[in-house]
Amino acid sequence: MKKLSILLTAAAVALGFASCSEDRDPVYQVPTTFVLNTPAMQSQFIDLTEKGTLELVASQPDYGYSAVTQYSAEVSLDPDFATFTEIAATSATSTMARFCVSQNDVCLAMLSLKNVTDEETFAETFGDNYVKVYFRAVAQLKGVESSRIVSNVVSYDNLKPYFAIEMPGFIYLVGAPEGWAGPTEGNADHYAPWRLFEPADGIGTKIYSGVFDIPAGQAMFRFYTALTGWDADSYGYQVDDNATDFPEFTDGSFTSALVAGKGSFSFPNWVGGKMTIIVDLSDENNMTVTCMAGEHSLVATKYIYLVGSISGWQAPGTDNEEHYKNWRLADSTGDGVYTGSFDVPAGELSFRFALSLTDEGWDNPTQIGASVADQNNNYTFSNGTFSGPYVSGKGNWTFNIDAASTIDIAVDTNSETVTYTLH
Repeated sequence: MKKLSILLTAAAVALGFASCSEDRDPVYQVPTTFVLNTPAMQSQFIDLTEKGTLELVASQPDYGYSAVTQYSAEVSLDPDFATFTEIAATSATSTMARFCVSQNDVCLAMLSLKNVTDEETFAETFGDNYVKVYFRAVAQLKGVESSRIVSNVVSYDNLKPYFAIEMPGFIYLVGAPEGWAGPTEGNADHYAPWRLFEPADGIGTKIYSGVFDIPAGQAMFRFYTALTGWDADSYGYQVDDNATDFPEFTDGSFTSALVAGKGSFSFPNWVGGKMTIIVDLSDENNMTVTCMAGEHSLVATKYIYLVGSISGWQAPGTDNEEHYKNWRLADSTGDGVYTGSFDVPAGELSFRFALSLTDEGWDNPTQIGASVADQNNNYTFSNGTFSGPYVSGKGNWTFNIDAASTIDIAVDTNSETVTYTLH
């Protein structure tokens, strides 16, 4: 009997282990219920702002096990969602059932749903009114199409939008071609045809261009960033209010440094016709103007940022924009390939990239690296070169460098690959 008792006990223990093992194995199931709660601030009057958020609280879909779920929202201006726009949750809350959406994204969705593309249409469509806006939550497991589930509809009843669409910035050409009318607000209509604009794909670059038909004998001008009068916001060849003559364009082009001042550029031998002018104010310590005979299109230089031991491990946030001017890779041709060369010391070299600088700092969602996880990934150079893919994430490429060197970096955003050359 004693032996039989021991055998029965062992069998029970074995069954218990088997049962526990089965309990631990996750079994995916397609969820059928997903509820979005009525917002706590549903009836409050809310003036939407660029940096504000709205909170949405939903139940967790039952996938059969505890799964990392991605949340987003659909936005509509009608309760039946005949038309709607999907917006992402903020990066810090994108895997939480209690998640937030950017008020700026909500504004952009509202404008898009009403086909608003300019401030005049915005005023006609929304005016100064509060609007009822409808929301649905969306939950999905990454890479699992059948896991997508959409919630019921709730609303924020009183949201006041603002014109959230970023528009290209502009500056003014002031001088003989427009008749020296005077850079004042009262002359805003006069100066409308004499503006130089940022390109649509280069908003915020502070690089402006324009094509002007300038008659012979009238090629004298400087630039103003605002219509505040003669004595402020002026940029020219020198500080003093004296024109400087430049006899000719070399090979059809002229480039000069630009300073804060009232010294006009003068081209006495200009034969007349169209002139393309590009003013680069992106670096206040290295401002330039380029003039070209004829009509030319501007390709705005775009940048991404090197984040790592080379750049001193500064957070890739907007607060560090000045610091990162020294750690940029540039695409000056518009082909999606960013390049840069950097001096590196001997020892461990670890880095990744940020496609832009954002308010999230270290949680910047645009970071790309060797892996998703925030960790060092060790690699070596083969004959001085390394090539490989990148992913959306915070994993670093890590190399051990024997001696101080220069590293040439190319990041191809088309093929999502990187190439490094050490010399």
